[in-house]
Amino acid sequence: MAHHDRSAEQERSVEHGVTFMQEAAQEECWMKTTVSKKLIQEAEKLIKENNLSLTEPRKNILGFLLKNHGPFSVEEIHNGLGNKTCDLATVYRCIVQFENSNLVERCYLGDEILRYEYKNIEHHHHHIICRICKNIAKMKYCFLSEIEQVIRDQGYSDITHSLEFFGVCTKCNEK
Repeated sequence: MAHHDRSAEQERSVEHGVTFMQEAAQEECWMKTTVSKKLIQEAEKLIKENNLSLTEPRKNILGFLLKNHGPFSVEEIHNGLGNKTCDLATVYRCIVQFENSNLVERCYLGDEILRYEYKNIEHHHHHIICRICKNIAKMKYCFLSEIEQVIRDQGYSDITHSLEFFGVCTKCNEK
C-alpha cells in the first residue's frame, strides 16, 4: 500500500475543493497506511507521560492522530485504523481518556458532529470550513493569545478558547 503524507493530501484537498470525506472515498484506505515506528514510539511516550496503561488500541489511535492532521470524528478514526485494529467502543473510550488527559482536543465545526485532533501544546491553531463543500483547512496563526494574556492579567487562570471560521472556499466561489 502506498504511503501518503496527510499534510500534502490536505493541501491538495484545499487546492481542489475536495472535502476530507470525499478524498477518503476517492482513495479508499489512504488513512489506513501503517503508522511509522517513530510515531508509535511518540504515542507510547505520551501515553506513559499521562499515566495511562499502554495498550495496542491506545498506541494505534494516538499514532493515527499524530500522523493525520484532523479533526476526525470517532467513526472516521475507527475507519482510518481499519476495523480489525479495535472496535468502535474502544475508540470512544480511548478518545475520552485522551481528552481527559489533555492529549486530544474536541473540535465542534457546527454540524452536530464532534471531532478530535491531537492537542499539540506547542502549536495551537484554528480551522476554516467551507460552507459548501465542507472542506476543513488549518489556520496557522492564533491571534487570540494576546487576548488570553489580557485575561490572565485580570487574574484568570486555566484559560481556553474555541474559535472556528466558516466561509466559501476559492474553488466553490468559482462554480
